[in-house]
Amino acid sequence: MEFRALIDRFKNMPSRPKIGLCLAGGAARGLSHIGVLQVFEEIGMPIDLIVGTSAGAIVGSLWASGVNSEKMHRLARKTEWWFLAKPALFDMGLLSSQGIEDWLKRIIQVKEFKEMPIEFVATATDFLTGELVVLHNGDVAHAVRISCTIPGIYKPVRYQGRELVDGGLVQNLPAQVSRAFGAEILIGVDVHADLLGTGVPQTPVVALIHSANILQRQHEIVQLDMVDLIIEPKVGHLSPISFNAVDQFVEHGQAAARERLDELASLLGKVVGGN
Repeated sequence: MEFRALIDRFKNMPSRPKIGLCLAGGAARGLSHIGVLQVFEEIGMPIDLIVGTSAGAIVGSLWASGVNSEKMHRLARKTEWWFLAKPALFDMGLLSSQGIEDWLKRIIQVKEFKEMPIEFVATATDFLTGELVVLHNGDVAHAVRISCTIPGIYKPVRYQGRELVDGGLVQNLPAQVSRAFGAEILIGVDVHADLLGTGVPQTPVVALIHSANILQRQHEIVQLDMVDLIIEPKVGHLSPISFNAVDQFVEHGQAAARERLDELASLLGKVVGGN
């Protein structure tokens, strides 16, 4: 069966499984999510739920709100990411993540989670207890900002009496959360698949991020067992702070998604064939 026809049959099923997409964090490497979404748009892939962590929360919130991948690509090219940060006077962090929230509010037309055209969830971490915090109510831009608040670099965000930081500390690939929100078929995008062993970090910032990546990888391995289809952009050779390498990240995302199209067709074909 031709792929597009298979997608159409799947979408027109009277009662089809809920499709979830979980997008991992990874700083600039998260830009590769845009390439994955470009391929999904090309094939008309339906997504019913997006759960994102950190950079994955940024890309996921934009797409869930109706911003297509082409516009995201243009925005990523022209955005000076470092200018989104604001000084925090060394109050538990070098910078404030408020600029991320302000930027998102200028782009995302909807304000509340309940208004999103596609169901969206972001993850965060309670910085005092280490607990996973799931954000799916209230202001979307504020929640995504929290999910991106890398501790040590950004000041924690106080939310509902808790000090919250980046969700990547406890669930960088939020598969478990996706399942909890009803994903019956789950696609994951992991930007750390080829990360370790690519060389010794050369700057303090990259060293800090790399150290966090080592810890995150242990959690991600557990999460991978909950995913039906994993897409792995090969971006480990690109720096997590190379925000100017937008086109390279996007191209790797596209390539990784296309490599999994046969598996995706097989996955959907089993559902369509059984009805």
